[in-house]
Amino acid sequence: MGIFGTLYIGYSGLFTDSHAMNISADNITNLNTTGFKAGRYEFGDVIRNAVGEVFTRGAGYGATPKATRWLFSQGGIQTTDVPTDLAISGRGFFVVSDSKGNIFFTRDGQFMINEADEKNFALQNSLGMYLLGADPNATTAGIADLKTHLIPKVMPAKATSKVSVQLLLNANRPTNTETLLSKYDWTADPTKPLQDGKYDWVFDWDIYDPLGQKITLKAYFDRGDNPNTYEVLLALADPTKDTRGDGKFKGAFLYGTLTFGGNGEVVSADFSQISDPSGTLSPLDLTTLGQPKFTLTVDGRTQDITLDLGFKVNPDGSITRLNYPTRLSANPFAQLYFSQDGYEEGVFDRIEVITEEGSIKAWYTNNKDLPVAKLFLADFNGYEESLEKVGNNLFRAKANATPFIFAPGAGERARILSGALETSNTDLAQEMVHLILLQRAFQSNSRVITTADQMLEDFLRQR
Repeated sequence: MGIFGTLYIGYSGLFTDSHAMNISADNITNLNTTGFKAGRYEFGDVIRNAVGEVFTRGAGYGATPKATRWLFSQGGIQTTDVPTDLAISGRGFFVVSDSKGNIFFTRDGQFMINEADEKNFALQNSLGMYLLGADPNATTAGIADLKTHLIPKVMPAKATSKVSVQLLLNANRPTNTETLLSKYDWTADPTKPLQDGKYDWVFDWDIYDPLGQKITLKAYFDRGDNPNTYEVLLALADPTKDTRGDGKFKGAFLYGTLTFGGNGEVVSADFSQISDPSGTLSPLDLTTLGQPKFTLTVDGRTQDITLDLGFKVNPDGSITRLNYPTRLSANPFAQLYFSQDGYEEGVFDRIEVITEEGSIKAWYTNNKDLPVAKLFLADFNGYEESLEKVGNNLFRAKANATPFIFAPGAGERARILSGALETSNTDLAQEMVHLILLQRAFQSNSRVITTADQMLEDFLRQR
């Protein structure tokens, strides 16, 4: 090969060493880069075969860059207490897209809530790329199912459609033959259509109309004409809001009778809707409805409401007791449980937590939450063969590389940690050792070139 060949061999060493130092420098520079995956520079030897020359056949001809391999080992997890900061513990990548719909993959979970349009927010990274997910109730998804999920700025109001209560009715109250219907008279006193002392007890229930306005219902209870019955009358606390017209029963909407057995449980029920202010009773078929259901009219707006007293009437007329049943008891009147499904309009407040399974819920100022999306992660059979780095902590799938989309969670390939970020997987101590070795190798290759040059100079001087 000769002295000239030695110069080129030394040069190949300098060339590969300098490239390897670039990789180590890049790893160290990105020590604090979220989700960064360090690289490893790989060398290959060069063999040149000179056919016909016995002594040079198969001689080494230096080193050459073979490949730069990205190391996809797990980085450390650092807590941030920012709910939209996400870390992946395990395999997989977040799926993001730019404004043109191009798909990228990343381990960088630094997301924030940005305005998507005049009605919605969305989760984006600092590059303006959208975090993709599937529908909130999805259990499986493909890459085509993932899309940008918008977070409404405003949660519309919901009218109450069901009121659930658990009541204790006093068994010690005396019986009476005068019914609540005969005592109710809006025309006598609009502020008190049912006078004090004309009933045994009243409960105030706050519900919401279709506009999200709070309405108070009064549930009057009065002992019937035998010890086992109680009358029920539902009316508006402000009967003037009843826009069905005027009449004695303005503001009253539901009337019924509960019959109790020896153990205090409801054994039968009979309910009618008060269809108009004149007092027309429309009997309810509880064997079909299961529970009392009536139509409430407030300020010209109507809504259907089901009253759940903790029991259901079966088609054969028998009673099935549910959770929180209303009972007759030798105790004072008490309301042990109350729930209604309506709410006022709410303005977006926060995303409190994103679960390990990737479920995202938005919370609003009405203390209600709205399921927004479910995050799915992408995985590949071989990262090195399937992905290429494109900068900004992003990877792009190579041609013919198909991602496997899976739902994260405990026991799966990975889980998502909210309020945390994955740090760089750069091993600083190892990189410093690499730098020392590369520095010595560079110096040695420089010495090879210097020595070969000196030998060449001596040779030429002798000539």
